[in-house]
This record gives sequence, structure tokens and C-alpha cells, in this order.
Amino acid sequence: MAMKEKVRSMRDFNLCFVSEQTPEEELHAALRKKWDWVVSTPKQNAFWYSIVINNLHQSNKVLKVASMDGVRNAITVGIKRSAFDRLKLLTQTSSKELVDVVRIPTRTLARREVFHPDESERILRVAVAFQRTIEVFENLAKARQWFSKPKKALGGKTPLQFVDTEIGADEVTNLLGRIEQGVFS
Repeated sequence: MAMKEKVRSMRDFNLCFVSEQTPEEELHAALRKKWDWVVSTPKQNAFWYSIVINNLHQSNKVLKVASMDGVRNAITVGIKRSAFDRLKLLTQTSSKELVDVVRIPTRTLARREVFHPDESERILRVAVAFQRTIEVFENLAKARQWFSKPKKALGGKTPLQFVDTEIGADEVTNLLGRIEQGVFS
């Protein structure tokens, strides 16, 4: 068991940056690979959210119906437990940190196979904020570091801690926008 954990910790995600010119079969293949995380540009709402959900589920099902209704439906149906685990690996946070942010009790997490819509929405909120962080820094290690370090602009909290509410997530996104524009605050 310890050997498996060691091997797993040595493996990390490959970021796959895609655009509208990326061949569809290449995009689908990247979404199915366990250790690939797709980052799309430009940010078109339905397609962008579909990419984030597909990254979480390691599939390309939602992508086929990249509409806001499809995204809403994916949340209503519920995000799978495996998506939570994948997000935890991507962000390199502990289960405790992530359950605190998405407000899912540890005992509930142990029983859940599919999250309820409100829980799914909170998990997606963290994934969306982290996806935006990856886009700005274009480097997974830098994105992880930025997301987990306290920021003066966030009252001394980490971006991860701050995305526990929609308003907090908006502020993290605004801060990332300022960084992207070269305005460090």
C-alpha cells in the first residue's frame, strides 16, 4: 500500500492548453486521460464550464452538449465522488481543507457516491476558481502555490479558503484578473 501511495504522489497532471483550432479528437482524448487537465481559451461560458466539468469527471460527455443548460443539468444530476478526489489531487489539498471549503461533512463525504446539487455547485466553484488560476499562471506548480498561500488582498486568507462562497469566488476571480493585467494588489 505504501508503495502505491509513493508511485501515485510522483505522478502529476499534464496541462493541455486547447483553443477553438484544437482538433476535436485531440480534445476528447485529453479529457479521457487520467493525468491530463484541459485548459481552454478563449473563455466562452458554456464551453468553458463544460471543459471544467469534463476535467473533473475525466470524460467528454458534457462537452457534446456544451450549453449552459447542459452545465446546469450536470450540476443537478450531481458531481461524482471521483471528481472530488480528482480536484483534491489537482489542487494538492487535503480532504480536510477541501471539505471545509465546500462544506461537506467528512462523514457525508465517506458515504457519497454522487453529490447533491448544492454540494456539486460548491465543488464546481472551487474547480472553476482553480481553472482560472491555471489560466493566469499557465503553470500548475505556480497555480497551486498561489491558490494555497494567504493573500493580503483577501484579508490574509488563501484563495482556496476564500472560494467557500460565491462572493469570495468572485473576489478571487477579480484578483486573478488584476494579476493578469499586471496590477498587483
